[in-house]
Amino acid sequence: MTLALSAQETTFWQVILVIGAIVLVAVIALLTLLLSLVRSIEGTVYRLGDVAQGIAGNTANIKVALAVADSLDEIMDEMRNHARLLGVGAR
Repeated sequence: MTLALSAQETTFWQVILVIGAIVLVAVIALLTLLLSLVRSIEGTVYRLGDVAQGIAGNTANIKVALAVADSLDEIMDEMRNHARLLGVGAR
């Protein structure tokens, strides 16, 4: 049994195959672009993680720094008292 296609049907299938090939190429291009963007984002996330660890290291002793700042205020007050008692400095 032989099935024959008319010229119209053959043209229809050729057009469908060309459209399918164009869609396939477009999908491949878009997936390649997506993969590139994901890799770029991944690299940025890793760098951001490194920066966050650096910030965490810099702020690990913030309580000590705040205590020192409070102590400096007390030292400045004591220095002013000594200067006043000794008659040193502007009045």
